[in-house]
Amino acid sequence: MAKGSSNQLTLMSTFVRILTAGSLSMAAKQLNTSQPTVSRQLRMLEAHLGMQLLNRTTHGMSLTEAGRRYYEYARSLIEELETFECQLRDETARPSGLLNVVVPSAFGQDWLVEIAAQYLHAYPSTRLEWRVSESPVRFAEDAVDCVIRVGAVKDESVIARQLGSIERLIVVAPSLLLQHGSISTPEDLSKLPWVALSTNYFDKVNLQDERGNLRTVSISPNFIADHVLATRAAALLGVGAVLISKCAVSADLESGRLVRILPGWSGISVPIYLGYPRSQYYPVKLRKFIDLICLMMPQLLSTPQITSPYHFAGQPRVLARAVPVDVVCEESES
Repeated sequence: MAKGSSNQLTLMSTFVRILTAGSLSMAAKQLNTSQPTVSRQLRMLEAHLGMQLLNRTTHGMSLTEAGRRYYEYARSLIEELETFECQLRDETARPSGLLNVVVPSAFGQDWLVEIAAQYLHAYPSTRLEWRVSESPVRFAEDAVDCVIRVGAVKDESVIARQLGSIERLIVVAPSLLLQHGSISTPEDLSKLPWVALSTNYFDKVNLQDERGNLRTVSISPNFIADHVLATRAAALLGVGAVLISKCAVSADLESGRLVRILPGWSGISVPIYLGYPRSQYYPVKLRKFIDLICLMMPQLLSTPQITSPYHFAGQPRVLARAVPVDVVCEESES
């Protein structure tokens, strides 16, 4: 900034306001000042730059070429400054207000709620609206702050951060193994009755071993459902074997109600993402939620989870207080 132009930012802001308001009089009203003051500030800015920015006539005003270029730059600069100031204030602010999160129905009804509980425990001035839905998200129209999705986020306007991958195992009820004998190879799976998840697999399952070798096995399901929790329930009742997310049945495996077969083989892992709209500024309540979910999700995906108070005798476990830290998740350009 040149010497003697310490009020250049004020003049720049007035110029941008004139253009966004559409007239000098409207700009003066929005700035709570007089039109002569706005007009004088415009002349001062033009004198400082040594060029005309606006063509003014009795019929209105229009930008000169220099004015157009200056307006685009000034508007961008002011927006960046406002964003930076908001972020600076947020660094010392505590999260508060309502945060709207859309979660997948398969996991948002149980084990993902632990993240919600930790967030509310850490930030008691916040509230969470937890929407269980698979429908496409309209962030602005539906007032959604972020979304958790299993699989790719196919929206170029959204920043997608991969939180991890969901491991998928083949599990059965112990009673089913007593009826059909041991399973030692992928080919042996064909002699078992099966529970199919219609949104993922139907008449075949794609498997990989610990070295990454792939195998496709044909199956004949006798029960077909379109929701993970329904397939889990069917497997618990001995209806058939199921290829299912580890986090959905980890408590069942720990208790022995289900057993894993072919431990050297698993289904193809599925990525899980956190998505939120692109913006120059994110409120502190959202940034802290991002920090927390990036911290907790690897733990939830890798350790045994109690997904429901009905899974065990006794009282539900007490959640340990999480201390959110700044964590950088893997970000992808959706």
